Amino acid sequence: MEIIAVFQPTVPLLDTDFTAAHWRRAVVHPVHLNWRGEEAPTELQTTARVLWTPTEIIFGYECSYTELDMDDAFDVHEERHALWDRDVCEAFIRSPLESDYRIYKEFEVAPTGQWVDLCINRIDVTHDWQWQSGMKTAAQIDENQWRAAMAIPFSAFGLTPQIGDRWDANLFRVSRLNGERQFLAYAPTFTEQPSFHVPERFVTLRFTTAE
Repeated sequence: MEIIAVFQPTVPLLDTDFTAAHWRRAVVHPVHLNWRGEEAPTELQTTARVLWTPTEIIFGYECSYTELDMDDAFDVHEERHALWDRDVCEAFIRSPLESDYRIYKEFEVAPTGQWVDLCINRIDVTHDWQWQSGMKTAAQIDENQWRAAMAIPFSAFGLTPQIGDRWDANLFRVSRLNGERQFLAYAPTFTEQPSFHVPERFVTLRFTTAE
């Protein structure tokens, strides 16, 4: 299992139109399991796509839903602390520059386009809440489906990948079904209680030209 990022020389505008030519080049990754490795409810069908350009990595998510848990009032230009308490899609990324596998970056986007980014340190559980990656988001809510994208500059990692490079990552979604919180993972974490912060379960993030 791996996450494949497909190179795109330019992306004219960060968008959630996954029928656009640049998005059609991306590999569609199904996020169809919960954190325990069980099949997630079909009502929460989720897919993720990953592109990269010379300057940034871009994640796109398509999420089916029957109910939404999100803010009614917000400023998309302001970081939303504790966004993970509501509906959200997430990407955890560890670049080769990190000194320990337990140090990585966390990025989240909500159906509203709200966002949060964090530097995570699981060695002594000291996280940098003030860190700013410079990420951008786009989002669209339709009937029974929401879509979101987030673009993260490589300057946030202090490293720009080359074709064939391999980093580490995992992809997640938090949602609700019949009022109960659901925790979906591309690579399940297999914890007793829901938790995404299991860097041992990260998979390869491979930077390619095309698939």
